[in-house]
Amino acid sequence: MDVWCAIRTYPKHAQELGNPIPQEPVFFLKSTTCVSKFDKIETCGGDVHHEIELVLKLGPNLVPVQMALGLDLTKRSIQDRLKENGLPWAEAKSFAGSAVIGDWQDFDARAEYSLSINGDEIQRGSLMQMSWTPRELIDKLSSWAPIKEGDVLFTGTPAGVGPLVAGDEVTASLYIDDVCINQQSAECV
Repeated sequence: MDVWCAIRTYPKHAQELGNPIPQEPVFFLKSTTCVSKFDKIETCGGDVHHEIELVLKLGPNLVPVQMALGLDLTKRSIQDRLKENGLPWAEAKSFAGSAVIGDWQDFDARAEYSLSINGDEIQRGSLMQMSWTPRELIDKLSSWAPIKEGDVLFTGTPAGVGPLVAGDEVTASLYIDDVCINQQSAECV
């Protein structure tokens, strides 16, 4: 299983970080050894930032068959330093526990998701708000990458990213037609 991640798929998120909105989808990889469940999140003294995402599992013909809540965790100060120097982001994005994936559900394009910290909703998004549909992301990625059945795709994050600190309680929620169908929680240490 490869872990593919789309970036800047939500225009408001790109703008909040002062990044240009790409004209076509852009991707990076996380190591499979980065994958963890919702449990404990190491905050690295507040340097780790949260990014709620819908994660898709690809089935036959690279069609999304399942979805899960995910957190693409980022060591922001390291990412900023690497970006300033035009370097790859692997150190900031592919560390132990940086790809948090919840329980798998059947894929539904109506999915909406949110992230609350200590009971306050910080992020909310849906596939409908993205610049590209899941099919467009998959088609672009498969035009150059060796993606295969069983791979997962983090679809990008809506606006509202920010730091996590020790003691924070993180709750991710997945909705279909305003009904919560799954919820995952983690404690920040």
